[in-house]
Amino acid sequence: MHRFSATKRLLTLIGDLPVVANLGPTTDELWHAGHRDRNFYTYGSMGLCSSIALGMALSSNEKVISLDGDGSLLMNMGTIATIGRESPENLIVIVWDNEQWAQTGYQASHTAFGTDLAQVAQGCGIEKTATALDEEELESALLQALEENGPWLIVAKVEEEEYLPVAPIEPELTLHRFRASYGV
Repeated sequence: MHRFSATKRLLTLIGDLPVVANLGPTTDELWHAGHRDRNFYTYGSMGLCSSIALGMALSSNEKVISLDGDGSLLMNMGTIATIGRESPENLIVIVWDNEQWAQTGYQASHTAFGTDLAQVAQGCGIEKTATALDEEELESALLQALEENGPWLIVAKVEEEEYLPVAPIEPELTLHRFRASYGV
């Protein structure tokens, strides 16, 4: 499955829910798939996407979706343990797993050598996990996560493709626009 196509599909399912996007191509693809006020783009914060989404989920009653990457999540494994400990019912973490640190030179990540992030999540107390190999499986897992209490961690196995143009995003404006969408 390709991340950009899957991102476009996910946006048709989530309505106006807030989405936190990992750095680089994940942010660019979310912007190109459908820029909206409820998208929070995290340029330059490798390893912090799901941590930011966790903070949002803990301070809100609505579902919050994190679009993280395997490399970023591996750089901050404490996030998975903290999500398991805090157990926010309204958090859905989708991990785009391309089995590499594509942003730093396409080095193979631990998932290329057998690390199963869904199993890691379960070991940290996140009981609801899924692994999706195609868009249909991803859609099914997301629809279930939207209906049920979480937290959820969904590993979406993706193949790298040519990157889209860099989205014209200013971090400070992202923060102000996103806060305004909450009326803050």
